[in-house]
Amino acid sequence: FIGGSLSSVNAEFTRDRLEEATGISVGYNTSWSSQYVWRGESQSSKDMSPAIGADLGHSSGFYTGVWTGAITNSTIPSEFDWYFGYATDFGPISIDIGDLYYFYPGETDETQFNEYYFSVGTEIPLEMVSEDFAVSPYAYFAYAPKWYGANTPDVFYTELGVEAPIPGTPFSLAYTWGNIDVDDLDGDAEKANTVDSWDYYYITFGFGEILGLDTSITYHSAPGYKADAGQEGFFVSLGHEW
Repeated sequence: FIGGSLSSVNAEFTRDRLEEATGISVGYNTSWSSQYVWRGESQSSKDMSPAIGADLGHSSGFYTGVWTGAITNSTIPSEFDWYFGYATDFGPISIDIGDLYYFYPGETDETQFNEYYFSVGTEIPLEMVSEDFAVSPYAYFAYAPKWYGANTPDVFYTELGVEAPIPGTPFSLAYTWGNIDVDDLDGDAEKANTVDSWDYYYITFGFGEILGLDTSITYHSAPGYKADAGQEGFFVSLGHEW
């Protein structure tokens, strides 16, 4: 190399320089949960679940990413998700629209399904409470034309939530309410249940960063859901992004 070395060239190739030159951003994440809870249902039979993921985004707003998590102590050992979409801001309003594909390695095609989603959120400053205090509400809507399993109907998801920091501390508090609305009860996935619509909710207390890990504890419940997976309880989550 003229005027340099291989090591100096490699040192200059960073994610910040890549984003500056091309508008492309790359991110990674890893997490561990004492159980994998998905919309009020324990997917890991209340056992722990490690996970990893990666994201690729562009300054235009388009993005894609992958995520995989272990479903320990379950008949299905793992889940692999691929998603892509478009996110942008309209003033103080953030919107996100995309497609999320659920894939379960080693399982039949009948278990895989798509979820088309749309979310909107904002941040509302409340300086009368504290100078740096704000609440962040959001709404998430999704439609799955074929739910998990054979002969299953389509499903609508609605989720509303709000998060706020606790002034003067590194802690935060979040509340999420959701609803799963199944089109009918003819599908195999619904035979264990006697209702075609049920609610779930989370209450999450965030501890902030502890030893480099985002740490939280969540209480979850799915009132009205009859299957064992919907029982209420607590789970702890640790995560890191870089």
